[in-house]
Amino acid sequence: MPPRFDTIPPNSDPEYVRPPDDAYQVSDNPEYRRHQTVNKVVTQRLIDRITGRGDGQETVYGIDPQEQFFAGVLASQYPYREAQAEDDAYQNFAAKVAPFTLGVKFRVDEDVADDATVTITPDAKVFYRRFPEYDEQTEHGELANATEDAEREDMREDARADGGTSAEDARTQSLVGVYERVEPSLPTIELTGADLKEAAENGQPVTESLDDALANARSEFEDDPRAFCEPDPGASYREQSDVPPEAREDEDAFSQYLDRVFTGEPVPTPWQADVRIRCSRRPDEGTLSVSVQLVNTHGEDFANATECDAEWQTYLFDTQIGVGVDGVDFLPFESQEIRDEYQYDGEIYAVGENCAVDSPDGDDVDHVKTTTVPLHEQPKYRSRETVPAPFGELSGDGIDSVLGTIATEMERAAEQYDEVRDEVLEGKSEDAEEQFEEALEEFVAERKRFQRGRELIAEDDDVARAFRALNETFSRMGEEFTEWRLFQIIFIVMSVPDIVAQADPSRDVDDQLDIGDVIYFPTGGGKTEAYLGLVVFTAFYDRLRGKDFGTTAWTKFPLRLLSLQQLQRIANVLCQAETVRREEDHFGGEEFSVGYFVGKNNTPNKVIEDGGDVNNAAKARDDEEMQEDWLIVSECPYCGEDSVEVTGDERRLRIVHRCTNSECPEVRQQGGETAELPVYITDEEVYRYAPTFVVSTIDKIAIMGMQRRARTLFGRVKHRCPDHGYTGENRCLCDEFGYPDRVKCDSSSLEEVGPVDPPSLFIQDELHLLREEFGAFDSHYETFLQEWMSEVTDSQWNPKYVAATATIAGAEEQVRSLYWRDAKIFPSQGPRLKQSFYAYEDPHQLGRQMVGAVPRSVSRTFAINTVIKEYAQIIQEFKADLDDLYEALLEADATSGPLGIPDDPDKRDELLENLLTQYETQISYNISKSNSDMLQRSVKTMINWQLESHGDPYEALTPVSLTGETPMSVVRDALARLESDDPDRPIDIVIATSMISHGVDVDRFNFISFFGMPRNTAEYIQAYSRVGRKHTGSVFLLFDSMRARDRSHYTRFDHYHRYQDLLVEATPLERWAEFAVECTLPGIFAGLIIQYYDELLEDEYDDRVYLHEGLQEAARNGDIDREEMRDMVLRCYAVTEDYDREWADTTGMQLYREKVESYFDELWTRAMKKPLDPKKSWIGFLLDRKDDHRGPMRSLRDIDEQIPVYPTPNSAPLLNMLSDE
Repeated sequence: MPPRFDTIPPNSDPEYVRPPDDAYQVSDNPEYRRHQTVNKVVTQRLIDRITGRGDGQETVYGIDPQEQFFAGVLASQYPYREAQAEDDAYQNFAAKVAPFTLGVKFRVDEDVADDATVTITPDAKVFYRRFPEYDEQTEHGELANATEDAEREDMREDARADGGTSAEDARTQSLVGVYERVEPSLPTIELTGADLKEAAENGQPVTESLDDALANARSEFEDDPRAFCEPDPGASYREQSDVPPEAREDEDAFSQYLDRVFTGEPVPTPWQADVRIRCSRRPDEGTLSVSVQLVNTHGEDFANATECDAEWQTYLFDTQIGVGVDGVDFLPFESQEIRDEYQYDGEIYAVGENCAVDSPDGDDVDHVKTTTVPLHEQPKYRSRETVPAPFGELSGDGIDSVLGTIATEMERAAEQYDEVRDEVLEGKSEDAEEQFEEALEEFVAERKRFQRGRELIAEDDDVARAFRALNETFSRMGEEFTEWRLFQIIFIVMSVPDIVAQADPSRDVDDQLDIGDVIYFPTGGGKTEAYLGLVVFTAFYDRLRGKDFGTTAWTKFPLRLLSLQQLQRIANVLCQAETVRREEDHFGGEEFSVGYFVGKNNTPNKVIEDGGDVNNAAKARDDEEMQEDWLIVSECPYCGEDSVEVTGDERRLRIVHRCTNSECPEVRQQGGETAELPVYITDEEVYRYAPTFVVSTIDKIAIMGMQRRARTLFGRVKHRCPDHGYTGENRCLCDEFGYPDRVKCDSSSLEEVGPVDPPSLFIQDELHLLREEFGAFDSHYETFLQEWMSEVTDSQWNPKYVAATATIAGAEEQVRSLYWRDAKIFPSQGPRLKQSFYAYEDPHQLGRQMVGAVPRSVSRTFAINTVIKEYAQIIQEFKADLDDLYEALLEADATSGPLGIPDDPDKRDELLENLLTQYETQISYNISKSNSDMLQRSVKTMINWQLESHGDPYEALTPVSLTGETPMSVVRDALARLESDDPDRPIDIVIATSMISHGVDVDRFNFISFFGMPRNTAEYIQAYSRVGRKHTGSVFLLFDSMRARDRSHYTRFDHYHRYQDLLVEATPLERWAEFAVECTLPGIFAGLIIQYYDELLEDEYDDRVYLHEGLQEAARNGDIDREEMRDMVLRCYAVTEDYDREWADTTGMQLYREKVESYFDELWTRAMKKPLDPKKSWIGFLLDRKDDHRGPMRSLRDIDEQIPVYPTPNSAPLLNMLSDE
């Protein structure tokens, strides 16, 4: 059947520039169809409820239409003209009123034929008020009273805070307001080509009044016997608004009350509107520019206009304009930027005014239509499975067959890429042609790298053995995944030469160690498993080549939540790798292990703290609260059960994770009642045990300038203590000042060991988050580590750098700045957008629905509350009436295929309930924490008041807040609740800031609302990628009409989402930032002393060289030479001649060199001076002597002391506006 999406290439195209053959057929598996259809039904009902469309919105009870139907409203001009007339208030007020025009702009040829036609079809809805029937008053009156106070009290302040129109005047009255929808039959307007040219010549708009059609609609109101009438002049406000008890006794009493109080004429409905068409010539373009507007004209003639009692009476709702052409074509608005991109079509046929525009895809566009709630469908992006790579075959004798097939198919794909060159580049610029050639060359280079890796696996027994062990490891990870995705296995194999060459630089291997590989794939696509696979291969290879202990890989995450989420996945893989290691005689050495290296805000830095007063091992054994707080891996990596607990071991000074499941294979392996897991969670234990895989936040790199014990992570070990692990010094790391005698090690059992190689892999996840000063600081420490590793290995060690991201622009520049290396982005792009050898957009499966809206008649605060409440109500209504859901699914027909819903009512209901479970939990994304706090209050009060007041089937929502300030214990508990099916501990809505954008992977997240557009496109993509990971999800963007960026994205909604990857902003990172060196050089200076010179000279002096006396003596003796150290520091900053590259900014390098040299001399002078306090002779104190001095950074975020900023009355509005950004 035809593809659902018009952007999908035909299946007659070559195989690897389109989806696979079977993807063009609707899948036999109905599961995705059911989820896709549920998503469509729920999303459409939500759109109906904010626009006034659909069967459920003909009658509205208890709330003014302008407050319920805030999207697509055209307001009266009266308030605007009134403010304009008053002048002094105009500027402040005009920005807050709802728009009264909606329009579309397009272009046609200036020589349009006279008999060509342009057909304009306006559309709108209006509402009028009527009296309730007795049973309506009985049913809805109590609800009105119950919610009135909550609405007024809880919304008043917040509704005005964001600068929108307040919903403060919402009247939830005891006399129920009942509002009926009317759909006027508005006339179609037809203009000829001659009319357009005449309008362009005379410069006058063509105006067509819609008043007659609206007058016809008014007759429906006037003919309604229950139309709301003016009250008797003598009736008090209380009589008008409150139905007394005696009037509620029966239907007659209620009718008598209405007849007595409301004696006047029906309340007028002054609906007025025009359609206005303006034309102008564009001689330079050879076009006519046409603008069509639908205008609410009430109040335009302010002098003669009458103000209504309620604004909604004059409003036009769910407004729309359709434009069709015959005998003339829409001319696209072309973009040179898009012409320069070979994968993109830059044709935009119309642009909206206060709205977006829908137009069909393709070249023969003959109609466009405005939309106030634009919807973009994003196809599911799938990894190509044409060439399978099963773990089972790759762990046995199938390596050559599987890898050989992949290599052959990659060659075929390269040929097919070339076949479509002319078609793809038709009408494109030379820049686009160059991009196409570069992409093709990159793919060919990937194949060559893959082939070299394949050959090494075939030729080298150790490489093959490590590769088989890797695949055996992943084959034990469970039945959900049984094979590699194509990009994963290709990445691993093409990286094999780098690992082999690294271990033996003398070997003739064509490697790519001098570049940084950037894995660029959408969120949820498997980037983590790609680099995890490489880590496991390298760990096995380390053991085979004689590296029996020590760190193989260090992965860094910019955020603590990321590292927490990934640790469980990493522990699962490493522990399965450990089971494989034990079974193979070839793999000697210590067990594989994981270190969680994130700092004291999450786990303790030390086991013994505060001079021995705090024993965290004892607390881990005895304190239940600490056991809960320090439980980092809750699911046993060996048995998969939620059976892990934390305890302490004072003898070994360990905080231990252990599995308590007696059926766990690891428990049986260790021969006890529990099994200790190879997981280390304190900084101190990470230093002592040098885990195979270290998982950290990026901040921890700064510790290299503070903590000498960290050198063990780089293989710089001298001894091993049987009880306490490795040390890079001549005594155990638990033989320290401040350790109580009963736990302190006496270092008597130290075993001498030699150093091992530094980590092979440095992995940076979420690369795009290394930005601005944070990235600049990291870049200096990265090249410091490179220089130090080179010094201690006689230039024989070259680490491999891998980065991963789902959104990036300017990756090459970022990698050069961070690591002073070229970058290769993998996988390469195909000839067509989202269609390549590696992956494709599915022709039928919908990934996400993106929905946009701008609140026009209420504040943004009120609008987001409405969205959250209505979404919850829709889900709860369906749960209570599964028959309604069933009928809606059958009617929707979202996928043109059987839904596979059982005929048996019980089985059907069970299936439908399970479906709804996947859509119950909402995410509310907030740009600022203040917005998040406000929404948290609104949910607990306003929204829950309304839900509970409605009674069955509605229930209050259970919210949880996830922000950067949320304690880790709360985060862990929230994630556990979200991933469980426990009905007693639900989470209905997650109120979050940007911290949720990375690492929160929950399949039940399938709806997210945005309270304004995030700061940048990358953040938006990362945030919305939380939903729709497994099942079709929806993204609801509530734009801020006061911000130009929001308005632009709204009016070009479809194209913004279609071109999103192009619009990702380049990551701002300047390695040569002017003041960054002042922050990083003290740490790098100290780092060379404590990491390099201290190891080198530990046995030479009575005092360690990181203390003043030792440092002075070493300097006097020339063991620490000022010039030698300065040269090392310059190399740490990559500003010496041997770091010159063709892409290097030599001017920046030279300026930085001068700055580094000058600052180094200042620091050297400080370090050599006698300490101000004899107790502060450590190198950090020597450098940080006075208030205006800096010592080594404790964290990359350790910049300056923060000071409070308090707003004045004049500055408060500006600060409030900026805080939303």
